[in-house]
Amino acid sequence: IRPIDYHINMKRFLLLPALLFCASLYAQSFDNLSSQIANGDFGNIKAVVISHHGEVIYEDYFRGSQRNDLHQVHSVTKSVGSALIGIANRQGKIELDDNLTRFFGTLYPMNSGEFSDKQAITVEHVLQQRSGIEWDEWSVPYTHPANPMGAAMSSSDWYRYVLTTPMDAQPGEKFTYNTAGSTLMSRMIRSTTGMGPRQFAMTELFGPLGISNIHWEGFSPQGMGNGMTNFPNPDGDEPLGFMLWLRPLDMLKFGELYLNDGVHEGRRIIEKEWIEASWQAYSNHENTDLFTRPGSGYGYQWWTTILEDTRDRSFPTYYADGWAHQFILIVPQLDLVVVSVAEDYEYSGPGIGAILRTIVLPELSPALDRRFDGAWYNPQTSGQGLTLEVSEDGSRLIGFWYTYDVNGAKRWFVLNGDINDTTADVSIIQTSGGVFLQPDPVVESEWGTGRFTTIDCDHINFEIISDEVNTSVELTRITGVCE
Repeated sequence: IRPIDYHINMKRFLLLPALLFCASLYAQSFDNLSSQIANGDFGNIKAVVISHHGEVIYEDYFRGSQRNDLHQVHSVTKSVGSALIGIANRQGKIELDDNLTRFFGTLYPMNSGEFSDKQAITVEHVLQQRSGIEWDEWSVPYTHPANPMGAAMSSSDWYRYVLTTPMDAQPGEKFTYNTAGSTLMSRMIRSTTGMGPRQFAMTELFGPLGISNIHWEGFSPQGMGNGMTNFPNPDGDEPLGFMLWLRPLDMLKFGELYLNDGVHEGRRIIEKEWIEASWQAYSNHENTDLFTRPGSGYGYQWWTTILEDTRDRSFPTYYADGWAHQFILIVPQLDLVVVSVAEDYEYSGPGIGAILRTIVLPELSPALDRRFDGAWYNPQTSGQGLTLEVSEDGSRLIGFWYTYDVNGAKRWFVLNGDINDTTADVSIIQTSGGVFLQPDPVVESEWGTGRFTTIDCDHINFEIISDEVNTSVELTRITGVCE
């Protein structure tokens, strides 16, 4: 399934993630957006669900789709498969450096013939799509007979087909997107847990998330009930490369799990370190021609990109991507998860990504929380700046402002005030009477007031109101990171 990243050097593909904003605040925009989607302005979108700070702020369905309908999510299945491998890794059952012989040695002669050059492929190589197996499923449509996925699916054994396909690189050497290769994750789960992918997912992932309605079936133009349900591999297991069906609200739950570092309602399901590793761009602009700028890449069956909005802001984004525009998009800096499903098998125009970049992101800013701890300054007035710190409970902002008076003498202020989501209203306090390293009493007086408003994780606006000056400056981060 091809990526949606608009920085990827592929014809016909734009970034198509989507987002909306809180209906209570932006009701008119929501009305217009739903009308535009219904009119087909953004393709054949069937559902969009968005959560912000863990709350569903937009949910709508189109083209006859209903809330509880299952949708074929295609290669979003790969990201679910990656999660299952991560869970098995957490349980000590699968290691990243395990080679394929461990999982397939009882099925095939892995040390001889066409299988032998696959022995060096590891779990991590499969997760990264860097197995070295010769494969090209993007040059022709998936429905075309020349597509290797068609040949794999019509074979009597998917695993054998991919494991006997020639190599064109050493494992780990280059990125080659390979859906049949991703189905190898199914055997990894079976051979180490004793359960098939569906049972293991229901026990360890979907069940704990409260997801009960799932389905595996191959694509058919006639819809559910007309596609493949008997899977040709020695175990008869569901493929973890594609064919999963989910409700959009359940896709959202899965995205929220990743946004929340692998914890759902106090229960850890996936390790935070696994999620961080899944979102690292092992294939990127430095080692893969497919990607053309920093931030774009591929991790453990997850895509990475940088989303830019009309306010010239950039946000690291991680997404699961399925054929015909099925998406789970996660923007950690905004505490945002976006789900979109569609039937865009032929459509290549603006989609959910255009909505996201031009309509939704411009209305959202990061919450003012402990990610904003650190030193800040205005590049136009170097040599002075502020140190900010958010209280442990996230309710108050404390700051120290090092600056000068109108005559150039050094002065500093103490800032203290309440935080409300993306802003903090503070008193600006000046002190006098103290003596260096002496316990002399210090006199405090309010010099003015200020308001901090987040722009993005590296910029914050500081509005100042006092008898001396009324102004607003944009501050840039010097220290600290926004994770």
